[in-house]
Amino acid sequence: MTGQQDLQPQLRRAANHVLQRLLPSQRESLLIKCWMSHDARWFMAVAREYGMQVTNRLNQVAAHEIGKVEAQRIGRALQLLPVTTLDEYLLAQEVFISLLGPDLLDYAVTKVRDNAYRTHVRRCFAYENAIHVGIADHFECGIFARVTGWLDALGLACEISPALGKCLKAQGQECTHTITLREGTVTA
Repeated sequence: MTGQQDLQPQLRRAANHVLQRLLPSQRESLLIKCWMSHDARWFMAVAREYGMQVTNRLNQVAAHEIGKVEAQRIGRALQLLPVTTLDEYLLAQEVFISLLGPDLLDYAVTKVRDNAYRTHVRRCFAYENAIHVGIADHFECGIFARVTGWLDALGLACEISPALGKCLKAQGQECTHTITLREGTVTA
């Protein structure tokens, strides 16, 4: 770039001026929608190329791993204390969901024991998208794989019932999972 003026700094200022038209909540919503669009298109591209069995397996792995990264990154940014009780975990989980896409799910959470909780998902973007593109019969849920990533990152070993697998809603069942934290990972 000899003798030529670098336009990037000027363009960045102009771009930032344009972006100021968005309220912070609008910007956040737009970023979430863009990420979800990327995620859906990645899923379908892998499904077309390698089939649903491979896609579901890779999606489970990726969702779990991104869950671990998210929990660590968000925990550091918000200076969340180490999680030592189920109640502290449930608050952390709600913080994660509230940041990453609170409108993507409609769900209820109930505590069933000092070390166990149940999540009942009434509405789910992943299931809705699987129906929309016609893959629901073969779709395996990645949402709870992400949750297990959050738990792993926080040092909380768990058991999930029913086990991860085909989307419960697509099988005509209620999407209800019980997550039990193993002894020694939380205090009462």
